Amino acid sequence: MDMPLAPLLEFCDVTKQFVDKTAISKLSIQLYPGMVVGLLGQNGAGKSTLMRCALGIIEPSSGEITTLGEPVHQLSSEAKTQIGYVPQQPFGYEGFTVSRALALHSSFYPNWDSELEADWLLRFDLDEDQQVQRMSVGQRQSLALMMAMAYKPKLLILDEPVASLDPIARRKFMSDLFDLAIESGSAVLFSSHITSDLERVASHLALMRKGELVLFKEMDSVREEVKLLTLAEGDSIADEVRVLNKQGNKVLVDNYSAARCPNMQAESLNLEQLFVALHRSETPQ
Repeated sequence: MDMPLAPLLEFCDVTKQFVDKTAISKLSIQLYPGMVVGLLGQNGAGKSTLMRCALGIIEPSSGEITTLGEPVHQLSSEAKTQIGYVPQQPFGYEGFTVSRALALHSSFYPNWDSELEADWLLRFDLDEDQQVQRMSVGQRQSLALMMAMAYKPKLLILDEPVASLDPIARRKFMSDLFDLAIESGSAVLFSSHITSDLERVASHLALMRKGELVLFKEMDSVREEVKLLTLAEGDSIADEVRVLNKQGNKVLVDNYSAARCPNMQAESLNLEQLFVALHRSETPQ
């Protein structure tokens, strides 16, 4: 009998309270090998805080986080070499050339893939002799992605990783991201405001609003079960159907099925439409 897979990242009832704001509220989520989780939410929804907590950069106010089977505040050196991270604004290696920066960075990772490094230098058109501090924002982001992925980490955390890449480079990177998770048995958590990227490669969607995890499910289930209903007079929604937002007679719901919502007008949504519908304000009564 196959042993059940252990989660590579687990949040259990995690809350992070700052002085004037609750950034994360009682959040629970598990990432398993092969999962590519797209994290979506407005600015300030708690996405970056969630990622920084997963890395042990920020300590949660309550709850438990387990990363690669270890408490996040007690990560071993071995576990740390299996985690890749790209923040919104990559930094470091000022004063180095690209080649010297890669040589130093790769020396910390015994599983560094030199072929992938060479391939990505060509793909992103990076000059090995260029000074890192003289690179454009997009070039530095490309270098940061290479540094995070060339050792094929078991857990990859990417905070808006492709915002500065051109569309062609972005599409190629997203393809590589999916392949990494499948081939290496890695888990990927990445945030992006580019909903088409999430739809293209994410296996699961994690949708946050004001620090709360509103939705976490497989992308196929999102397409099938998250609908925008138009209610007619006298319509009522079954208890099994979860209301995510309501504006007048327009109701965004999860766990939809035709049997649970007979004779109701149900509209399928892409991720951008879903995002907009979730954040519409309630119509005043």
